[in-house]
Amino acid sequence: MERRGRKESIITLIIMIIIAVVIVSWLSGLWSCENGRKELTDVERLTISDYVNSTSVLIQQSNKTSYKFFTILDKANNTTREDLDSQLMDIIEESKLVLERCREIIPPESFEITHGYLVLVFDIRNRAYEDFRPALSNALQDLDLDISTAQITKTFLYMFMSDEIYLYFQDGLKESGEKLGINNLTIIDSVVLKDKNLTDSQSVMNFISEIKSSPELQQRRGVAVINDTIEFSPTVLNKQGEYWVLAKGNEISVAINIQNQGNVTENNVSVTMKYMTQDNVSETKEFVIDTIEPSQEKTVRISGFTAYPGRKCELEINVGPVPDEAFLGNNKATFKFIMEN
Repeated sequence: MERRGRKESIITLIIMIIIAVVIVSWLSGLWSCENGRKELTDVERLTISDYVNSTSVLIQQSNKTSYKFFTILDKANNTTREDLDSQLMDIIEESKLVLERCREIIPPESFEITHGYLVLVFDIRNRAYEDFRPALSNALQDLDLDISTAQITKTFLYMFMSDEIYLYFQDGLKESGEKLGINNLTIIDSVVLKDKNLTDSQSVMNFISEIKSSPELQQRRGVAVINDTIEFSPTVLNKQGEYWVLAKGNEISVAINIQNQGNVTENNVSVTMKYMTQDNVSETKEFVIDTIEPSQEKTVRISGFTAYPGRKCELEINVGPVPDEAFLGNNKATFKFIMEN
């Protein structure tokens, strides 16, 4: 625990150094903009008013995104992994859009430094959301608890730092206005991380444990052969009893869909096809699916089986099993066929 505490202190220090460097660079390059102001014209006052209104809209959107983010986490116990991941992706896209629009704003003269604070706020928040998604995925996949705890703690530290920098933005906006003779120039509050305990590793461990307690989010693994997707080449002409009748050809190829029916990405999934004739001739070929996502179907095609026209044949297709697969009832499918003479 002491070791994790030191790591988080280092993370916090690094974030503070980055922020300090950025702020100093803005100050050194733009400080001169604060001097020598003349009396504001109506156009200049309108420009400042438009700036405050534009940024207020983005801040409100950022507040809504953060509220939505924590609402998703509060309801995670009733959410599937697929839905949770999709919802977190939506959060990332919303946050990224706010950041992009903020960067597009050209602030009025004397507000460049202040606007720099706001860009940094949205940048750090977007980074927090982007890093949180894979960090939570690691936690749900039972990877090293220390690592996943540190990853998620880091994202909450980012959120906390964005809230602190936002205070600089608010103060900077007010001070810049006062220097121009505009008193009481204020803007709405913006706080992402309301529970500051989430910057503590033990609190994050409890947070992870609570989410993982959901039956919907617990790891399920399983792959299946989808029988009704079978395709033969040469093509199937008709069916006689339990046997498919194939058109005449020199060799046979088979295509069939394999589905990941779990909630974990599977890698290196083995698919075997065993081809047998009525007089005990047999041939086995194998295909390996590199990666298949939860609920995804992938078509496996294996060619080069020798044709035996007129003989009754049987094809047995097996997939997996993958590690910790509980139900094996749909890992195997058998098809009987005969090729025309």
